[in-house]
Amino acid sequence: MADLIEFHRVGLEDRDTILAFLEDNPYCNCDYSFGNLYNWGFLYLTSVAFHKGMMVVRFRSKETGSEAYLTPIGNGDLREVLIDMEYTGQVNGHPLILMAVQDSALEAIEQCHPTSIKVFKNRDNADYIYDRNKLETLSGKKLQSKRNHINKFKRLYPDYQYEPLSDANVEECLELERHWLAETEETPGVDDEKVMVTRALTEWKEIGLRGGCIRVEGKVIAFTMGMPINPHCFGVHIEKADTDYEGSFTIINQEFVRHLPERYVRVNREEDLGLEGLRKAKLSYRPLAILEKHKVAVSFE
Repeated sequence: MADLIEFHRVGLEDRDTILAFLEDNPYCNCDYSFGNLYNWGFLYLTSVAFHKGMMVVRFRSKETGSEAYLTPIGNGDLREVLIDMEYTGQVNGHPLILMAVQDSALEAIEQCHPTSIKVFKNRDNADYIYDRNKLETLSGKKLQSKRNHINKFKRLYPDYQYEPLSDANVEECLELERHWLAETEETPGVDDEKVMVTRALTEWKEIGLRGGCIRVEGKVIAFTMGMPINPHCFGVHIEKADTDYEGSFTIINQEFVRHLPERYVRVNREEDLGLEGLRKAKLSYRPLAILEKHKVAVSFE
């Protein structure tokens, strides 16, 4: 007999429990980061359950009410928990849909021997995974153009400073975000992103976000923020820069990675969402891997 799973909305009180699960997280996709779960919770009605030794995350559409889950992580019986997930969804009239399923997670689900499984691929949702050392050094012929950007920035702004995110500069980062929005072309989802970034900057300390900024002539001209996904992979969730300062994106990328704790040997810079300019920019850094994430419909009946 399957058991009903009781979910609650992800809140700051869940941070330490979720971070403890991420210490054993076998996956490297950005959706598991507490920063993403909490910061985007207003849009996806993100809920969590700690059920039979596993962390189960559920997203719900505001428009349709449809539900989707991350692949559970933890030390419990995955098959048993998936069956409970299917049963819980059925009570609410929803099939079991898993999202952001990377190939290794798909293998784990298949080993649970569901009655049926359907996989829907979407390249636009793939994460970009980078070697931390490569982002830091920008070594090699293929990254020569990035080194050129860095060198030009340092020639133009030799007195630039890198600062960790702090109470002393967070308001300036918010001001840069407002400037970025004013200068950026209106695109779908930009209003939701504004809410997310404002939440992240306003509550950065409580959330546990790590961030940094670049200061030129006393002015913050770039900032970035992120959180761990697992013990070896760090997720960069937010990156903003004033493009009036040539090379501003390149320098904040490099300096932030340079200041990460050594244990993070991989950096996840998230999806390109099918946006041509964003895809070109992410590919230009020569990712170590493009981590495909699938939507998977599963049934045990």
